[in-house]
Amino acid sequence: MDRKWLLFPCGLVAGTCYLCTTFDTSFAFDRPLHTIGIVLLFSGLAIVAHGTLAARNRGTHRKGRSDAIALSNGNGNGNGNGRHGSRESSPAGERGLARSLLDARSRAALVMLLLFTICVRVAIYQRVMKDIECAGPTALAFLPLVLAVFHAGRDFHLQGPVLPTWRAELSPKKVLDHVVQLIFRGATRYVLPALLLSLSGFLSALRATSLRSTYICPIADGSASLIPKLQFLAFIIDCAAVIALYSLIDDRVAHLDEKLTGLKDTARNNVLVGLTFVVSHACSVRCSLKKAANVLKASALMLAVTGIIVYTAFPDQRQWIVAAPTEYVRSLISLSLTIPCTILCFLFTVRIFGIMSTVLIVGFSIAYTEILRALQTGVSYTFPPKPTTELTLYLILLTVGFVLYLVAETSTEGRPMRPKISFRPGRNQTALLVFILFTLSLSGFSYRSHWHQQPIPGHPISELIKMATAEHDRWVGQATQSKTLTEAVKHYQERYYRDPPPNFDKWYEYASGHGSIIIDDFDNIEEDLQPFSALSPAKLRKRTAEVLADNNGLGGISIRKGKAEVFSNVPGTHRWMVDGAINMIEKFAEFLPDMDLAMNLNDECRVAVPYSSMLEARAQRFEFQPGGENTIDFSANRAETWPNIADIHDEESPWKVTGFNPTFQSHGSVVCSPISRARIERHWDTRTLCTSCAAPHSMGAFVSNWSISADPCHQPDLANLHGLHLSPSALVGTHKLIPIFSQSRAPGYADIRYPSPWNYMDKAVYSFNDEYPDPMFTNKENTLFWRGATSEGVSAGNGAWKGMLRQRLVHLINNSTDPQIILLPDKKGQHLKYVLEEQGTIKNMLTTKLDVRFVNEIVRCGNPDCEDQRREFQFGNNVDFQQHWRYRYLFDADGAGFSGRFLPFLQSNSVVFKTALFREWYEGRLRAWKHFVPVDLRLHDLYSSVAYFGGWGLRNGGMRTMEGREKEAERIARESKVWAEKVLRKEDMEVYFFRLLLEWGRLTDEKRGEVGFRIGKGEDGKRSGREGI
Repeated sequence: MDRKWLLFPCGLVAGTCYLCTTFDTSFAFDRPLHTIGIVLLFSGLAIVAHGTLAARNRGTHRKGRSDAIALSNGNGNGNGNGRHGSRESSPAGERGLARSLLDARSRAALVMLLLFTICVRVAIYQRVMKDIECAGPTALAFLPLVLAVFHAGRDFHLQGPVLPTWRAELSPKKVLDHVVQLIFRGATRYVLPALLLSLSGFLSALRATSLRSTYICPIADGSASLIPKLQFLAFIIDCAAVIALYSLIDDRVAHLDEKLTGLKDTARNNVLVGLTFVVSHACSVRCSLKKAANVLKASALMLAVTGIIVYTAFPDQRQWIVAAPTEYVRSLISLSLTIPCTILCFLFTVRIFGIMSTVLIVGFSIAYTEILRALQTGVSYTFPPKPTTELTLYLILLTVGFVLYLVAETSTEGRPMRPKISFRPGRNQTALLVFILFTLSLSGFSYRSHWHQQPIPGHPISELIKMATAEHDRWVGQATQSKTLTEAVKHYQERYYRDPPPNFDKWYEYASGHGSIIIDDFDNIEEDLQPFSALSPAKLRKRTAEVLADNNGLGGISIRKGKAEVFSNVPGTHRWMVDGAINMIEKFAEFLPDMDLAMNLNDECRVAVPYSSMLEARAQRFEFQPGGENTIDFSANRAETWPNIADIHDEESPWKVTGFNPTFQSHGSVVCSPISRARIERHWDTRTLCTSCAAPHSMGAFVSNWSISADPCHQPDLANLHGLHLSPSALVGTHKLIPIFSQSRAPGYADIRYPSPWNYMDKAVYSFNDEYPDPMFTNKENTLFWRGATSEGVSAGNGAWKGMLRQRLVHLINNSTDPQIILLPDKKGQHLKYVLEEQGTIKNMLTTKLDVRFVNEIVRCGNPDCEDQRREFQFGNNVDFQQHWRYRYLFDADGAGFSGRFLPFLQSNSVVFKTALFREWYEGRLRAWKHFVPVDLRLHDLYSSVAYFGGWGLRNGGMRTMEGREKEAERIARESKVWAEKVLRKEDMEVYFFRLLLEWGRLTDEKRGEVGFRIGKGEDGKRSGREGI
């Protein structure tokens, strides 16, 4: 045989492994029906192309040769051993066909059955994908075993038993020979390898899906019970389809076999089912080949007709059907090319090894890929918990199965059929392959120290608290260095490589006079304004005027001659926002140059500049040159340079309304690098916890880097974990670099942050009295408390509520039935390890009570999501805001925008557990683990954090107990209160806003490169009366 033909088995293995490693991160399954239809179409074309080529070669071969064909004994050869009476075959050659086992009516029935099973299977797949979070372990891994058993049973039925009759007087040696004959020879030789393959694949898949996400699988609507039943039904349909397909193929070519191999999750197995259908049909000859192609094309046609009906009958779906995102198209092209190419490799490999062997090769390739991927999972502080020993045992089990398969394949005695092309590895090659496989399996033990970390003696939170204290001390040291105006100017120049803006001395006087201890670190302002320096002052002024004239959820503030006024376009419902900002500005307006501000009136941020545009803006940012010795003030005629919005007409609006729709791809990840995970991966399997997504900002299961914990670029799963990304209520965004002032922004957005009027105007205020006191931490109720509403986003009937942060929080505490991961001491109490515990056990063993509920009615929803949420959640009573101070632990979560309760929570004697997507003006001033307890947006670390501070098993006993760290919790409560009273006061908001507007004033000044504050010779920059920290 030409060795070039070995490229096809290699291509088959490579294509299979590629599909395995990219399948669960493909954008193609955002639209599963579209993807399946297109893949079926391309697969049908591949079948036709291959069949036409095979038929042409077959005809040429027959015209050029007239070899004699020996009589067959029913096994496909002259004497049953595959040697005598047969002829040599070339890759293009063909052996005589076996007699037909099915009549025309039976074949037609099987074809119709296949068409029916394909369509039903696609429908089930679509339904399961809709609620994939409810899917459990599947039995699809046992499909190879089902086919192997059917293959053996059918051959026994058609050919009669190959083995001698068992007799009682048989000697032990004869019995052993019969056992060897049964396992390694004849029709049953595939059963044991398939059994080991199925067991190892199923067990490894079971382990891989043990860590469930907090994405909601609803109980009230029946999805939790329906989806597993549909999965089982899908397995039955797959079995029927594979068996019917095998019978149809074997009717025309008796020596071809077929089976289907499975994967760890429903979607991956379905693609391989379709791939095996294509291969099986393509392996049939002549009319069977044509029928196979017709079946697949008919399936694709039916899906296309369905799509046309949906497009015509549902106008609201037309845009979704037509406007396919670039990521989806790219993934679809990749999948549509990879699968047909893998199919072609499969077809040619069948001609070398036979179809049953080829399918087993595919199955073993998949299983090895999945187990090795699991073993290579990164571990940080023993998280995620990786059962290395079990995975290694699965790997050894799989290797034993593969070795048994090799032994069976190299033994030709008693085999009823032979492949078209003779290829058998020699003993040396087989021995080498077996040695490599066993070495690979045993490496699981040899490199256990690399794959598996031993239990840690100390708790990660204790280390994180120490690190946070050190980091906070360093930050405070560099942010509060300046004691005089001269020092402040010097540190400004060293930090930002330019002179301070004009009136910096007035700002310094205002800051020192109002007790601000933060003088040097205003990096948030620098970060927010830097991209806008790429635009000329005239363009900044023009864009501000244009968006204010557009009047699309924006309010304007005009500052002229030291007086701030509101533009007339602000609606009354949002007037308080602009009034609050003006109240701040009035304190220092006399020192500000004339300017206009475009204020965002919506909760959601607005400006999402694509990565390439932002990269270009940063490269073109304005470079300030060293100034002279004297101060140069703002331009005198600034008021005349600002356009009058009444004179702006017929400008194309930069805004696009994207509310009620997913926005992660259009606004969230668009700011990331093209090679970032958010741009090249789609975490569509919402049932699994993406531990690799959380790893860059985590120590074990706990947040170690709060600054990047909400960054979308390394977290593709965030697309399904917050209302802003799932279905915001009022996101009117732009991809254009427009200066919009917002109270908060999600990472990646380019809004300019300013202190929130909500906090400045005491919309939620910390106060206490005799009725609602704020006792010392140790005198509070040991409870984690939260009350709120479903105001994070809009669930308009598409089930988006199941991924929203607030709904997931309430569901996790009150409704979830999945076991949750928690860090606890081992049974000896010497080390800590992550264990899975049932929800009932967690609530019973936690010393801290959990009181987390929605209040009032479900809001921001559309049917059926409104009713589904009402049935799913239990509601609590309304509570006065001041009642929060009763509890030791207060949970704070984002709504449609930033949380307005966070600052009052910090000012209390309670510990704040905070999870957030949005970032505000004070980012950097607060340190996670010193001033609050950070919680990952996935919420998988919540129970472990509660157990750390509150304790475990102290109330009801048990094998595992852990004392609560009340002293650490009390210290966080005390230090957060003290620090908030120093740096988060209203005066600190004014100081921040004052400096922000001075910098904005310089950016919009025609002489931005010249203006600046400089201390002349002999000036006394000493600061008087400044209090120490």
